[in-house]
Amino acid sequence: MDWATILPYVVQAVGGAVGGNILGALTRGGGGIVGRTVIGAIGGVAAGWTGGNVEAVSGVTSMWSNLIDGENGVHLSNLITGSIGGGILGLIGGLLIRGKN
Repeated sequence: MDWATILPYVVQAVGGAVGGNILGALTRGGGGIVGRTVIGAIGGVAAGWTGGNVEAVSGVTSMWSNLIDGENGVHLSNLITGSIGGGILGLIGGLLIRGKN
């Protein structure tokens, strides 16, 4: 795999980690900072994969690439898609994974 193939997944994972940490922290759960980061990154990549393979989701994510002209619009679209996917899993993880106290 070359860098051009891996870069969208890296951007989605970073966006997912940020989104998962924010919503997981707001719900005070998610297995701590490491758990929220891992859950968010998985959610970000999963949202990106879904955006590429499900027509209804790709219609929504394609609107975000028009926010900035050029190649950076695609990166921004991947970042937003990843943060939304990570945020959703971070919210679910934050509500389901709680500490013992």
